Amino acid sequence: MERRVNILIASVGGQGGLTLSRIIALASTLEGYSVRTAETLGMSQRYGSVMSYVRIGASIYSPLFDPGEADYILGLELTETLRRIHYISKHGIIIVADEYRPSYIGSTEYSSLKKQDFIAKITSLWSNTIIIPARKLAEEAGNVRALNMVVLGAFNAVSNLLSTDSIKKAIREILPEHAVSSSIKAYELGYNYAQQTR
Repeated sequence: MERRVNILIASVGGQGGLTLSRIIALASTLEGYSVRTAETLGMSQRYGSVMSYVRIGASIYSPLFDPGEADYILGLELTETLRRIHYISKHGIIIVADEYRPSYIGSTEYSSLKKQDFIAKITSLWSNTIIIPARKLAEEAGNVRALNMVVLGAFNAVSNLLSTDSIKKAIREILPEHAVSSSIKAYELGYNYAQQTR
């Protein structure tokens, strides 16, 4: 990989945004890339705002990047994705779950908006956006908590950044054994969904 890839993960506490960043980082390391990650936590508790930075490349020294520099925004929740949309780069892609579970900040900042309003707002602001029915696919995989793995699958289908083999190895290493099978299934369902809709 000659260029650097900047990934911003926008989520709410308890959704697995930090786990998602760890799996991407480990899979990247398995493929020989340099990786740096960092997190910014709002209310450091369940349902608080969580933002994770992942930078991948040949040589990465800092995990942070500025607004306008994210090649990908991976959104696990709609309000948090809208709040971070200014991070997307000129040619960036937003991949977001159609999940409406706002953090305390998001619920007060956008109190008059409904789920479909957020989807319409995000897609109007950024046309290169993929909306994923992540909860539905996670339930189909047998693990509603694997919503983050659905988004991971969609991301990898769009980016072709990492091998599925490396991602599955990372899932097996990071997640508890009882969650591995359903998480891999969720990844595959997200991957297939994104391939079919692109």
